[in-house]
Amino acid sequence: MLITLVLWLAMLAVGAFIIYSHFFEPKCLELTRRRISIPGLPPALEGLTIAHLSDLHIKSPSSNFSYEIAEQAVELALAQQPDLVCLTGDLGHASRHVDRAAEVLAPLSVFPAYAVMGNHDHDKVLENDLIGPPAVRCTPREWRGIMEAAGIHVLQNEHTVLKLRDNSIVIAGVGDPSCGWDDLPEALDGVPEGDLRLLLVHSPDLLDEPDADWADLVLCGHTHGGQVNLPGIGCPWAPVWRDRARAEGLLAVGDTRCFISRGIAAGLRTRFRCRPQVALLTLTSGDGDRTRRRPRLPLPE
Repeated sequence: MLITLVLWLAMLAVGAFIIYSHFFEPKCLELTRRRISIPGLPPALEGLTIAHLSDLHIKSPSSNFSYEIAEQAVELALAQQPDLVCLTGDLGHASRHVDRAAEVLAPLSVFPAYAVMGNHDHDKVLENDLIGPPAVRCTPREWRGIMEAAGIHVLQNEHTVLKLRDNSIVIAGVGDPSCGWDDLPEALDGVPEGDLRLLLVHSPDLLDEPDADWADLVLCGHTHGGQVNLPGIGCPWAPVWRDRARAEGLLAVGDTRCFISRGIAAGLRTRFRCRPQVALLTLTSGDGDRTRRRPRLPLPE
């Protein structure tokens, strides 16, 4: 009798977990506010705010809930009135969805808005390796053109300078390391000094590049925070090849700060104790929120 009761309770717990993690939490969009300490930040840039969005995985309105939550994320970001917007990849679920992604993200162009491409934007995903690439694809050049027509500036192994509050903000964007499109030296070639240095990249694995110390702040996504965060265990798995502790949050690696977004959607929508997020990052020269220090790991030979 006791064994039967335990089995029934276990089945109920598993059922409740599946229902909550699949149907409820993925829709619970959260605004995450973080104060990030940037030593030597110019007084004019004190309190500068960045809206950071990542991993929207947008499909067509009728085929995936990610379209709806992406619209909510854009509305939430707009309501914060940030100084600039940074988008760190996987904006569409595949390259062919770039038109829909651009349509959803276009309202963000009222602010300076910068993006890098993720592995899904390049169609570099496991299911394509297993069953073959989709019939309809969009080249990186076409992808970029569609996004820039919507007012989103795309950075692919290059940098740009934004003049804001009479200061120079240098923004470098790197191709996705998870599919071999990254070239940080090229992105930093001829880079000016700048009053604030931002580095955008899809995967946090770029943090192991010594040149990543160029940046005052690195913004990443790709991990979705691991999607499942078990009490006392953390996330059992996240697509971070060298340090699973880099799955989400505010970190320091070497001499730079890094914020890794939990993202907004995913191919597999399940989430548990890992809500989708829009991050509002406020920069300060004083004390910021707690920063976890992680080591820089040796690059593979």
